[in-house]
Amino acid sequence: MAQTIRFAIFAVSAALGGLAFFALHSFWTWAAPLLILFAGSILAEYAFNRLASNEEKQRDLEDRVRYPPT
Repeated sequence: MAQTIRFAIFAVSAALGGLAFFALHSFWTWAAPLLILFAGSILAEYAFNRLASNEEKQRDLEDRVRYPPT
């Protein structure tokens, strides 16, 4: 459940970043989407840490160690 919420928050922030990229036509074209994605990532991890049980956190950590991001 917590991983689903983490993914949903990240997906919404990515969509908002995409909308910001196409809606703004200045310096903010590059800065706003990056800031939105950064804030969304932080919020997603915070939500995961608050909502996940200890077992789910342990499984997530084991999965990250076993299959590191490339």
